[in-house]
Amino acid sequence: MKQRGVIATDNERLLMALANQMKLPLMQIARLAELANLQSSATAELATITFTADTALRLIDSYLLGAQLMREQQTLDLEPVSLSAVMYEAVQQLQPVANQYQCELELSLGGKYGPVMAHRAGLTAALTSLGQVFIEAQSQSETSGKHVLTLAAHRSQKGIVAGVFANVDGLGATMYRRAGALYGRARQPLTGLSANSGAGVFVADSLFSAMASQLKLSHHHKLVGLAATFIPSNQMSLV
Repeated sequence: MKQRGVIATDNERLLMALANQMKLPLMQIARLAELANLQSSATAELATITFTADTALRLIDSYLLGAQLMREQQTLDLEPVSLSAVMYEAVQQLQPVANQYQCELELSLGGKYGPVMAHRAGLTAALTSLGQVFIEAQSQSETSGKHVLTLAAHRSQKGIVAGVFANVDGLGATMYRRAGALYGRARQPLTGLSANSGAGVFVADSLFSAMASQLKLSHHHKLVGLAATFIPSNQMSLV
C-alpha cells in the first residue's frame, strides 16, 4: 500500500495531467460559445459545446472519485460486481463520444462470469475514462478502415481481466512504462497513442489502484489495450 506522501505526490502528478487535458476542451468551449453568439443559427456549434463540456466534466468526476477512493483505501469495502452490467453501462456512457468520432463500440465477454470483487462506480468510471482515450487515439491515427473500440473480459490464471482494446499503433510495454514516469511532467506522456496528456489513462490507473488492482498492457485476440485483473467474488468467501 502506498504511503501518504507517495499518494500525495501521485495525486499532484495526476492533477497536472488532468489540468493539461482540460486546456483543449475548455478552449474549444470558449471559442464555440463566441461563434454561437455571432450566428443566428448555431445548432451544430451548441451541440458540440454540450458534448465537449460533458466529456470534460465526466473526466473531472472520475478524477475526484479516484482521489476519494484513494483516501478511503484502507477502509474501502469491495463488493461483488457484475462485470457484464458494468461494461454495458460503460458502453452506454461512451456512446456519445463514439458517435462524435465515428467509432463503433463492441462488447466482448469470453464466457459467463460470476461477480468480481470491485467498486461498481469506480470500475465504471475507469473503463469509461480508458475508452475515451482510445476513441480519441483512433481518430488521430493514420490507420485506414473503420474505428472500433472493444470493451472485453476474459479469464486468466490470476482472475478475470477486464479492459478496453483497439487496433491502435504505438501502444507497447516500453511506451506505457515510460508514460507512467512522464505523466504530469510531460505534455504528451503517451506519445504515439494520444496527442494530448492522456489523463483518462492515469485517472483509470488511480481508480484501479484504489480497488487493489493494477492497470497493465494487455491483449484480447488480435487487439491491444489496457486492462486490470479482478478476483471472482467466490474466492473471497472465506476472507
